Amino acid sequence: MSRTDLFNSARVEDWIKSSHTKWTRYPKDVIPLWIASPDFPIAPEIKKALINAVKNDDVSYTSDASTKQVMVEKIQRFNKIPIKSEDVMIIQGVDPALWLAAHATCKQGDEVIVNDPMYGTFRSVANGVQAKVVYWPLEYDENYRFNTEKLKDLMTDKTKLISVCNPHNPTGRVMTADELKAIADIAVDKKIKIIVDELWEDVRFDDKPHVSLASLNPETSALTTTSWGCSKTFGVAGLQIGYLASTDKTTIDTYKKLSANIQRGTSSLSRAAANVMLSKKMDWWRQGMIKHLTKIKSLMLKRMNEIPGVDFRDFDGTYVPFCKFNFKMNSKELNEYLLKEAKVALGTGSGYGPRGEGFQRINFATSETIMNEAIDRMDKALWKLKPTIK
Repeated sequence: MSRTDLFNSARVEDWIKSSHTKWTRYPKDVIPLWIASPDFPIAPEIKKALINAVKNDDVSYTSDASTKQVMVEKIQRFNKIPIKSEDVMIIQGVDPALWLAAHATCKQGDEVIVNDPMYGTFRSVANGVQAKVVYWPLEYDENYRFNTEKLKDLMTDKTKLISVCNPHNPTGRVMTADELKAIADIAVDKKIKIIVDELWEDVRFDDKPHVSLASLNPETSALTTTSWGCSKTFGVAGLQIGYLASTDKTTIDTYKKLSANIQRGTSSLSRAAANVMLSKKMDWWRQGMIKHLTKIKSLMLKRMNEIPGVDFRDFDGTYVPFCKFNFKMNSKELNEYLLKEAKVALGTGSGYGPRGEGFQRINFATSETIMNEAIDRMDKALWKLKPTIK
């Protein structure tokens, strides 16, 4: 298969034979667009790295030094954060980083700033330390602008952690340098820690620049933990490979202490793959993926907005944006209706916070054939609901 064709190669008949959770959670006649995993084959370079690791018996206790060095080079080159190898921890994905930040920073009764809507783990890790989740609202009618004046109003003496997701899941916003600087200024002024999820950094459209918050200045960097992974770009969630960085030695030492005997990094096979995935040799994949996703995004913007009761607005990044459905059903009811009537599984918007009500999250990282079939099904089912449009 050529590099040009592989991103558009997904077929339902092939994927339903897989053991992929995305395709096995529901009956085989359902098109799954619910979980944030792409329907792309694994890149040949990644497969080769895994095979070579096995051939070389690289499945015992091995050093992670080479992988850390690749991570350092990538972070310095792409994220512009001046870090060293000792500033990096290899973890099993972004979620452990959110857990570590909450446990290192907060205790019962403290407050954690979390966007509404936002990826649910930011809330659950705060709840896990009995901290109070304080919602920083992102308004749909404001194009999900990060209003830092609202952020200032939410700050109290109990605020210990600010949560940032950039590019933002599930709104699809890529934060501007000005928005990030405003957050940094507040954090530095009040000496509040920040946890940043940059898992979607490769999935940006229209050449939107990615700015890492920790790159702004040394004072901000010292307060910030940034986390990354490979699953969204390369479809390798099963490898459980992620990494975090902080230039503050006390922070890293605390994370290591918290994770001792529990969090052991990741497997030697995953590290072998990471050495490839984080290198510049995979730029062809990143570029090809964005070219294909841009095509599918345009298809969705046109076709979804032709359906009465649907409001699907343009967005900056990720392949799991929110879509608004204006029917006399709540998010859970509409999700169940589409599953039953259209045989399409989406992500229920209310699972991302109160302001997710009325929305569904749609994963469009698939082929034109599958995406068109899914829209055909939703179109037919939603036309039946036309009399119930709000």
